[in-house]
Amino acid sequence: MNRILLVEDDRNLALGLEFNLKSEGYEVVVCPDSESALDVLAKDPEFDLVALDWMLPGKDGLEMLRQLRADNNRIPVLLLTARDGKEDIIEGLDSGADDYLTKPFDLNILLARIRSLLRSRSWRAAGEAPDEARFDNIHIDFNSLTADVRGKVSKLTYKEAQILKLLWEKKNQIVTRDELLQTIWGVEGYIQSRTVDNHIVQLRKLLEENPKKPRYIVSIHGTGYKFIG
Repeated sequence: MNRILLVEDDRNLALGLEFNLKSEGYEVVVCPDSESALDVLAKDPEFDLVALDWMLPGKDGLEMLRQLRADNNRIPVLLLTARDGKEDIIEGLDSGADDYLTKPFDLNILLARIRSLLRSRSWRAAGEAPDEARFDNIHIDFNSLTADVRGKVSKLTYKEAQILKLLWEKKNQIVTRDELLQTIWGVEGYIQSRTVDNHIVQLRKLLEENPKKPRYIVSIHGTGYKFIG
């Protein structure tokens, strides 16, 4: 049974989400603020996903997310918020969210996003990714989600690893945004397209010597991306 930590201060919304998630077979723990959620994770780290509201009392959801990533906690995080501006979405993703869903949202879309993020975790655990990718003086270990880039070792998020895996397996071929959306997220649309682009930005920052002039992950105008290997 997958375990979800739901961090939501709106009691009625939290109760409704808890009921529906439990009806889908998930084990759910609800916290009304980030401090109690961080305490729960410190005592019991065996959660599979965090559904995190941005606007929380005290330390907001984005601060909690940044703290998790600073502590090298790679648990999948779905950010839930009424803040739907482009800049907000980019800020949320750049802070380490694996996905972003704006309120009000359709329950079926929420469940689809959760299934997608949980597939990300099970994909790694099952060892379905190639063990590694090596090119030039870069070594990607898909099992440990680490990237040794010219002697500097960094962690990959689950989504970053999935995207890189797909691009690596199809190196020198064009991978469209639609293919990335369907394969990695199982969804489509403007916001999700921005999600893809922002994950590519993060991968370029990690891999490229000059992210503004990428050598490995190049853009194909109006179509998608290609890994040059």
